[in-house]
Amino acid sequence: MPSTRPRHPPPEHIRQLWETFVENVDPVTKVFHVPTVKPAIEKAVANTATIPRGFEALMFSIYSAAVMSLKDDECKQKFGEARRDLLSRYIRSTKSALSRAKFMGTSNLVVLQALVLHLLSVRDVYEPRAVWSLTGVAIRIAQGMGLERDGEYLGLPPFETEVRRRVWWLLKTHDFRAAELCGLAKFRDLDTNADSTKWPANVNDDQLYPGMTSPAAASNGLTDMVFVNLRDELAKFTVGRIAMYRRQGKHPSQWDLGASGNDKEEVDRACKQIEEIFETKYFRYCDPSQPLHLMTMLVGRFALNVIRFLKHHPRRWASIEQTPASERQLAWEISIKLLEQQSMMQSSPTLKRFSWQSAYFQQWHALIHVLDTLKINPMTEDADKAWQAVRNVYENAPEMISDTKKPIFVAVGNLCLNAYADREAALQRINLYPPPVPDFISQLRQQRDTFNSQRQLRDTQVTRLENLNSHSYDEHRNTSSKSEIDITHMGRHLGSINFQQSATSRQSNFSQTTDTTDDNSFWFNHGFDDSNFYFDVMKMNTDLMTSQGHSWEQWDALVADSN
Repeated sequence: MPSTRPRHPPPEHIRQLWETFVENVDPVTKVFHVPTVKPAIEKAVANTATIPRGFEALMFSIYSAAVMSLKDDECKQKFGEARRDLLSRYIRSTKSALSRAKFMGTSNLVVLQALVLHLLSVRDVYEPRAVWSLTGVAIRIAQGMGLERDGEYLGLPPFETEVRRRVWWLLKTHDFRAAELCGLAKFRDLDTNADSTKWPANVNDDQLYPGMTSPAAASNGLTDMVFVNLRDELAKFTVGRIAMYRRQGKHPSQWDLGASGNDKEEVDRACKQIEEIFETKYFRYCDPSQPLHLMTMLVGRFALNVIRFLKHHPRRWASIEQTPASERQLAWEISIKLLEQQSMMQSSPTLKRFSWQSAYFQQWHALIHVLDTLKINPMTEDADKAWQAVRNVYENAPEMISDTKKPIFVAVGNLCLNAYADREAALQRINLYPPPVPDFISQLRQQRDTFNSQRQLRDTQVTRLENLNSHSYDEHRNTSSKSEIDITHMGRHLGSINFQQSATSRQSNFSQTTDTTDDNSFWFNHGFDDSNFYFDVMKMNTDLMTSQGHSWEQWDALVADSN
């Protein structure tokens, strides 16, 4: 029976992938203890034939995560291959290695760590619902291993206890975002009690080692864990709010700071509280010249603005007319700020090695609200600033144009084009010449023009075929009417067979003589392919989902359906 064991890259590539992982991925994940794993990697490189299955799964997940963190030009420079090809290969190999390690029934922490890294590698590749479902599997595996209960309570050694904490909370915080992208309340399954897993300690990696007999002393300053600690601080804040909601008889899904009436004062206090925690425990100690510190500051401030946006989310408005101007202005300013902060995290040369993390946290609702506002009021204050922010979004994420399989990309592109067309019309009405059309607008327009032309060609082909079929059928009926009744019945039956054969022959000849693609031929010959869905989305009337009659639930569904 042939072996299903995946093939490792050359030793020099393994070392490069490991170094890339340590530099780009580990500082913001801390899924395992690098000083402990490094010697095992070196040993494995020396003889890949004897690697245990669990550790082999971890190695392939490291390869995938490392490639995921790189740009295409970096992959070609380091490994001589395109990022897409490398990532596809290592994701496939990771899945094979996890299968060999029997991950579904595992009690091996190393295998779970491999699965968690695999989730990070595929989260921008798989559709959100698939990622969320697979994350649920990982959580069940972790629960089966007891990770939801703290190691101290279980009597485990300090080193293992700390590693388990890191894995558990990375997995849980990932689950929060995966749920959010599926249109679900992100913190709805967050309960803690006396024996729940504690938060990872604020310690440097060199303070941890296997065999340690007592927990490392937590630092009051910044450590290797600064980014992870800030991420967990936000989750910790949410734990407190959910506990408060339960005491008030509210459902945990109301975590998103929704409030009305007297509750607004409490919400304001909560926002101020988390802001003060970030400022006093993290921001004031961060050195912006250090990439990890700068990333921590940006992500922290970005998170604060996300909280503010949720508090003033346009979906809470009954209508634009009934919403105070001050409320609309605040939501507008916060939305632009979110786009600008995300752009900096993705485009800053200092943060290049961490930019892979930013795309997954694209605030679609903020972008949609900015475009919606620009469409309703093209000449609004800061319109130029907003369009620059939108331009940056497209420049940092070219797949929003090239990847036409994701409905959210197509729908946002349609909304963007409508808003820009309204801007051009508004400028012309006041006798101002519009500025040069940005490249991303030109590309979106050209893309839609091309597809509209293809659709018209297909419609023409269908009409011609229907006319051919109708003409052949009429000839058949005229001939049959001259025969006797019993002969007519038989003639119609035989004629039907001949007609089907004739139509098939003519259809085949027609498709060969027209200038169509393979996809066009498939659609033409069989009547349907999945490109119909694409064209339906491409033609989507975003006016129905924006302005006064918009549905944020529809936008949630588009995000969840994107694959």
